[in-house]
Amino acid sequence: MSIKDLISTFEEVKGKQPASADELLDFAQANYLRGHISLHEYQCCFKELNAQGAKKPEYFSEKELKTT
Repeated sequence: MSIKDLISTFEEVKGKQPASADELLDFAQANYLRGHISLHEYQCCFKELNAQGAKKPEYFSEKELKTT
């Protein structure tokens, strides 16, 4: 799946354009986890979106990690 196809699918499902590469990466991951795209397709999307600056959220800050 190309990024162009991913964006098109995002627009069909969400009814809007993705606000950022991060949002598109989250969408790709969700589709992979649901079995809608293959691991290879997800990896290709991840590689391209990561090159565009997309990042996965950091769920724990360093401060939280030090206190646990």
